[in-house]
Amino acid sequence: MAHEWATKISRVTEGKVIIHGYSHESLIGDYSYADGVFLTLRGELPTPQESKMMDAMLNSLLDHGFVAASVLAARYAASGNPQLVPGTAAGLLTAGSNTISPQHSAEFLDNAVKMMKSENLSLDETAKRVVADVRARRKRIPGLGHPTHKGDDFRAIKLRRIAAENGFVGDKIKMFEAIHAEFLRSTGKQGICINVDGMLGAIMSEMGFRPLQMAAVALIAVVPGIMAHVIEEIGEGKPLRIVRDEDCDYIGKVERPVPKRVT
Repeated sequence: MAHEWATKISRVTEGKVIIHGYSHESLIGDYSYADGVFLTLRGELPTPQESKMMDAMLNSLLDHGFVAASVLAARYAASGNPQLVPGTAAGLLTAGSNTISPQHSAEFLDNAVKMMKSENLSLDETAKRVVADVRARRKRIPGLGHPTHKGDDFRAIKLRRIAAENGFVGDKIKMFEAIHAEFLRSTGKQGICINVDGMLGAIMSEMGFRPLQMAAVALIAVVPGIMAHVIEEIGEGKPLRIVRDEDCDYIGKVERPVPKRVT
């Protein structure tokens, strides 16, 4: 008879926890937090190269100040409800196609590589097709551009270097760089970089992460920064923050008379 609940992740008995077959007690102190996250999400302990890359990725999204929608949402929530958990949750809820989550870039690159292989195209031919299609549909390329970092996103540059040092540069990263170069060439825009979310998606694709696992890594990575801002807001911020009149505008109908109710 099948049990109502079943999992491949862990087993808990008195005095013992097994995570994907490994003793949790044995992991504590001998393996890094990055190793533990990799094991829990992927089901196997990382190789030394995967461990190095995982640690770098978790460090790449620690905080980005008021530029990050997650920080603003978290601090606004904490100003109204000064508690750690609701404020942190509010920040995490901003994750999606426009920020934090690398899965959208990964899915975009996966489709591009599949097209290249199925139609026997070169890297440059594929990049031209992809960029032309995106521009024709007036869509944005996930993983390109940043409101602050115009020339380069230092986080993406550093992650790319570590990926090269550890053997994780393959079709996905090369495809992303070709698409980026073609986008700059075809639009004439030079202030558009590969951002950290895009590079994370490309690297984790090379490492064999599934899209939801990629999102999980990014969410884990941003939690320390969000929590730090929530703690600061509760301790030192303004209760009940508002948007000032000079920072917003009303663009609706002008005031008009309310008609008398016909009874």
